[in-house]
Order: sequence, then structure tokens, then C-alpha cells
Amino acid sequence: MMELVDEGPVCIESTFLTIRLMENYLKSFEYFLLVSCFFSTFLQIYVLVKAVKYIRRATGDECLHVFLLSMTMGDLLLTSFCYPIEQLREQEIIKPPQWINVVQHFLTWLGLSASSASLILLNADKLMYFKFPLRYANMVTSAKGISLAVFVWFGCGVFVSLCWWLECFTCEEDCRQLMILPNKVVMYIVFTVSACIAPSLTSLGVAIYILNVVTSHRSKLSDGKDKKLVPFQQSFPENGNSSHALATRLRTFYFIFMTTIFTVGTLLPYRIYNIQRQLTPREQGEEISCGSIIFSWTCLYFVSLNAILNPIITVTVLPQYRFQWMCKKISSNPATTAVYV
Repeated sequence: MMELVDEGPVCIESTFLTIRLMENYLKSFEYFLLVSCFFSTFLQIYVLVKAVKYIRRATGDECLHVFLLSMTMGDLLLTSFCYPIEQLREQEIIKPPQWINVVQHFLTWLGLSASSASLILLNADKLMYFKFPLRYANMVTSAKGISLAVFVWFGCGVFVSLCWWLECFTCEEDCRQLMILPNKVVMYIVFTVSACIAPSLTSLGVAIYILNVVTSHRSKLSDGKDKKLVPFQQSFPENGNSSHALATRLRTFYFIFMTTIFTVGTLLPYRIYNIQRQLTPREQGEEISCGSIIFSWTCLYFVSLNAILNPIITVTVLPQYRFQWMCKKISSNPATTAVYV
């Protein structure tokens, strides 16, 4: 994109939007993404360490941590390797060999699909809790959660490998970019829908359903007058403070809900736009406005923001993963934040 801008006009300018302004905007956004990737990587490592600790401690909510571990691993692949390589390559700071570019593209597809699928598991876990509170402990175990997470990664790896094996695209310039072949567009659409659009919309539907359940009873949670909440309290007989246990579960749900909304807002625009572009390709020589170029690239950058900002949401919203200093700032009684289920 930057090379095209330097060579000459690539879009129709307007009074407020010139090619030079567009170039500065895109470069600034790319530098911001590059720096943010390194910062986000440290947060993701912190989340992974905490997740492993909670899984080993068998805190009673292992599946939440297993699925969060799976989602964060996908994001870590993107922010620690894929996105930095892509940005450094596009800025011509480095010129990696072809095999590095191939690995980068493969892991990008794998990380995106595994992260989205893991978000479905997080929502499904909370759906099972609110639908079957008395049977939840027996139906959802850490062993089953780990098996599901492994299956997700295996399935995503097989699917992405299948796309490469069927040669759905061609590499250009040492595989710096992947070009979808016209006769393989259907395969790309299947991947986009199954690995990005469907998981996001499924997670959104589940999250909205649970939100309606929570909202309808929120006013009665504190005094426990709602009979429909009795099963939730009975599902924690070993906990002396069942209301606090339920409140903790609700906080984890709000975290999953926020993550789902953020994922839908960052991933769907580019995926839908890209499918539309593949189905109705632009004719050669057709004029395009600079605003359209900025829109398409901004949608692409939002895909990167999803993996970058996910750990920030985790360490600020999810009680189990907050920093100690943050807990002290938020609560005057930080000891209560240490009780999890």
C-alpha cells in the first residue's frame, strides 16, 4: 500500500482527505499496532501463567480458565509473532525469507480460528452454568474442558492445513502476500464463515441470551428472593457465602459478554467486507475514493486490535486476573476479591 502511495495517485482525493493524509494515517496506525503487540504479549503471558495456576489449584471453575487459556494462546501466536512479522515486513524494516512468511500466514489463520472457537467454548460454559446449575459440576469438568480445547486446536489445524493443501491461494513476492485464486473463492468463504463469522455470531447469540437471564433477575440477586435463583445457590453447598459465589460467576459472565461484543465489533466488519469484495471484485481501472481505502484498511487493523486488546479486557474486568494493585484501587476490601469459584 505504501509503495503504491509513493508511486502516484491511487485514489480520488477529497477536500479533507488527501493521499498524503491517508498515508500518514495508515503509517501511524501500523506503528501503533507494532508497539501494542509487544505490550500485549507481556499481558498474555501473565494471563497464561495465572490460568495454569488456577487449573492446577482446581478452584471449581477450571473450564473457564482452560478455555481462556486456549483463547489467549491463539492471541499470543498473533501478537508475539504473526502481527509483528507482518508489520515489520510491510514497513520494510526486515525482509524475512519465504519460509518465515509461510509460517506467519499459516499461524495467523490458525490463531484467529482457534481464538474465535475458544470464545464459543467460554460462552457455552456459562450457558451450561445458567441452564443447568445443579448438574453443572458433573456435566462440565476440567478433563472435558481440556479435551474440548485440544479438539478445537486440532480441528483448526486440520482445516487450515486443508486450505494450504488444496492450494486455495498463491504466494506472491516470497509469500509476502496471499492472493485468493478465483476458482478457490468458495473455500476462502467457507473458512471465513466457519472460523470467524459463525463463531462470533454464535457467541453473540449465547451472550445476549444469558444477559437477558441475568438482567431479569439482577435486582433480586442480593436478597435471594427470586426462587429461580435457588438452584444456583444450591450448586455451591460447600461455600459458606453462596451469594458471593454467584456474584463471582456473574462477574466472569460480564467479562465474557464484553469480550464477545468486542470480538464481533473488530472481526466481523473486515470479514464481511472481504467476502463482498471476493464475490463482486472491482473492475480493473475502476476509480476508488481515498475514504474507501481508509475504511478497508481500518477494518483490517481492527482484526489485529482484537488480539491486542483481549488481555487488557481480561486483566481489568475478570476478577481472578486483575493485578493486586488494581484490586486495591477498585475495592476497599481486597480480601474479598481473592475468593473464587
